Amino acid sequence: MGNELIKNIKYLWHCILNVIYSDGRECTICNEYVSDEKLLCNKCRAEVKLCKEYFKICEETFEVKCFSSAYYSGIIKELIINLKYKNDFKAGEVLVQYMVDTIRKQNIKFDVITYVPSTKKSIKKRGYNQSKYLARTISYKIDTKSLEFLVKFNNTKDQIGLNGEERWKNLKDSFKCINIKYLKNKRILLVDDVITTGATSFYCAKAMLRSGASEVIILTCAKSSL
Repeated sequence: MGNELIKNIKYLWHCILNVIYSDGRECTICNEYVSDEKLLCNKCRAEVKLCKEYFKICEETFEVKCFSSAYYSGIIKELIINLKYKNDFKAGEVLVQYMVDTIRKQNIKFDVITYVPSTKKSIKKRGYNQSKYLARTISYKIDTKSLEFLVKFNNTKDQIGLNGEERWKNLKDSFKCINIKYLKNKRILLVDDVITTGATSFYCAKAMLRSGASEVIILTCAKSSL
């Protein structure tokens, strides 16, 4: 918590300095001058491959609708890596802009926003949960409540390097719900950075649906070849 607070303060201070000492902005990726609030120049924006259709994860007796803003490649991949591993909150702002655009363009309806949880070990290593950051920032942008509903209670293997079947087996029944009284009969928007096989998102959604949520909709910055 302390590390997260310090990083957020540094980010806010960086924003203040930008306002005081700059009459414009630089592209988050290539540092070219940007005259609007998009944070990406036209050239970099043109390289982003947007996702225009939602898809569904159908497992066991559950069906979960999933939206992603873009494909996990090129500019979007770089932005996610910069946020996740380099604490680049400016990159996070760009990703949030794309996710908010997706909510509005796809007319996604929900009551509460939540996020995929991280283990204490991951948070200690990275300093914060990037999915929580995305969810809370989206919540602020669209003025919708954000609550914590999930905890990860199994120390699973890192998903990187596992094949599809191994990812599903690795995460089975690894999440449980908290604050259950606030999710009952609610439509929940579950936020994460990337969806690959869908295992993480599905098991999070399953936990909330079994705890009384009326619907869970997944929203990620990006998707791979799911």
